[in-house]
Amino acid sequence: MNVLDGEAIIRRQRQALRDELSIFAHLQSSSTGGHENVLKLLGAITTIQTDFCLLTEYCERGSLDRFLQEKWKNGAFEDELVFEDNENEQVWKIQRDSNWGDNYQSRRENGLITTSDLLWFALQIARAMQFLTDMNVMHRDIAVRNVLLKLDYTLKVADFGLSRKLKENDDAYYIGNMGTALPIRYIAAESLKSGRFAITSEYWSFGVVVWELFTFAEKQPYSAEFDKYENNGHFYEFLIEHLSSGQRLSVPNSVPQQIKSLLSRLWHSDSKKRPSFQVCRKVIRQELLQSCPNVRN
Repeated sequence: MNVLDGEAIIRRQRQALRDELSIFAHLQSSSTGGHENVLKLLGAITTIQTDFCLLTEYCERGSLDRFLQEKWKNGAFEDELVFEDNENEQVWKIQRDSNWGDNYQSRRENGLITTSDLLWFALQIARAMQFLTDMNVMHRDIAVRNVLLKLDYTLKVADFGLSRKLKENDDAYYIGNMGTALPIRYIAAESLKSGRFAITSEYWSFGVVVWELFTFAEKQPYSAEFDKYENNGHFYEFLIEHLSSGQRLSVPNSVPQQIKSLLSRLWHSDSKKRPSFQVCRKVIRQELLQSCPNVRN
């Protein structure tokens, strides 16, 4: 890489920070001053021509992907789903042990996370995404690596470098810049082909994030599927072929049945048939109330 290339990269990085600052300012201009599950901007340094800094609130536990990976590596996950003898019917541990829900805080204090914690994370992300939608903002890079975690398990959706504000009359679509690197593993099938992004394509991406939660961000989305790909092509070619044939991510058995059904709908080929974030919140909350009503929801 020569000096000119390096300078071009720095310019793009500065512009991305300016774009992110603009999104932060817009989100915090809401009547509520932001949202509990969206990272809060505390300040910015914009007067130094050669530098550009954003100051945000601090999230003690760091990025959600690292947190999940560490828990899985240390065997610190407690699956709250119990399968009946026929292995098709799922029941919650709380249905077998009435004291289970009362002890959730002690499990956290002992370093364990449970299925209910994963649902609680999913619910918070859905709330944040609903807020972004209400503010006419598309995140375009929602992933567990871009979610931060505080000590009390409050999540903060972050990293708005690829986010775009929709105009009031643009039919909820944004045409992507073909020169911009995009996270194709999270992008809806129709957006991969057309370069057009909509709120409905955000629903698809949210489904991938929920999948990441229940796989503890161990592998990138579609890694297992790509390993079985026989045509030895590029990943982009594989992904287009995989999704066009109606195939989707493999969902693990640790995912509650209602959430599996939700994922299937979020990845519907007809974007108009995907459930909104409001519907996602309702489904996840109902499941959380069954798994552990004591978890804050």
